[in-house]
Amino acid sequence: MAKGMRALIKLKMYNDLSLFKKDVMSFLQQNEAENNLPLGVLHTLSEIDELPILMAAVMKDNDIVLTLLQTQPRQIILSKAVSLTTKDIREIGDKLNDTFQEIPGLIGEKNFTLELAGHLAKIRGEQARVQMDQRIYKLEQVRRKATAKGKLRKIEEKENHKITEWVYEFCKEINLPISHEEADKKAKVMIDKGSAMGWEVNGELVSMANATRPAKTNITINYVYTPMNERKKGYASDCVSALTQLMLDNGYKTTSLYTDLRNPTSNKIYMEIGYEAVMDSIVIVFN
Repeated sequence: MAKGMRALIKLKMYNDLSLFKKDVMSFLQQNEAENNLPLGVLHTLSEIDELPILMAAVMKDNDIVLTLLQTQPRQIILSKAVSLTTKDIREIGDKLNDTFQEIPGLIGEKNFTLELAGHLAKIRGEQARVQMDQRIYKLEQVRRKATAKGKLRKIEEKENHKITEWVYEFCKEINLPISHEEADKKAKVMIDKGSAMGWEVNGELVSMANATRPAKTNITINYVYTPMNERKKGYASDCVSALTQLMLDNGYKTTSLYTDLRNPTSNKIYMEIGYEAVMDSIVIVFN
């Protein structure tokens, strides 16, 4: 670009899932752990599914610098953006404001998302509220192995009622409450896929974790939950460590997970297992 020329920011909208995937996948794969959410969602979507509510790419001088994906009404998923100036971010906000009548919320890299949300709230006369303050961790090698006190196993269909309760309680604890019906549906999907794994001690299921959003070399661990009466016994740590090792043994180079920064215990546990922080993430809602 010639010296003195202004960088051109464009918003490219898509209504073709295949074309969107073709255009953005290589950009997202440059940071697989940081982009585990949009990559995982795109991996599970096919042409026969209902199209996402929103698919877009922000272009700067014809290069992709940010992607936007929305598949549910609560929030737009933002990819990890390349380095952008405050002027660029405000211009992106202006284009989003001009294009979309409703922007319910955003999830993305903390500093970028805060700046973008602040600008959007100002020009739309709305309030931006932080719903979740998160951190994304990535692991390449397990440092703290699971103990021999229990074993990792697939959760069975007959345990659906228990897992429904655990999913319901997990969502309540992370401040994203769902109904019992939604929890039951989620539990069924995880069990049917065979992705929900439990830690069993003396024949009793005492903790769970789920492997999801497979990308090219990375897979994400989520829904880590131990019921109140089984906590402070190291079960969640054993469960996550064993499931992480299983995913590495299955050929993934890395695993990733989100943590709630309000929970220092879980952050400490994951770091002991071998997870390293790669990006702070934030969920913002407008109201």
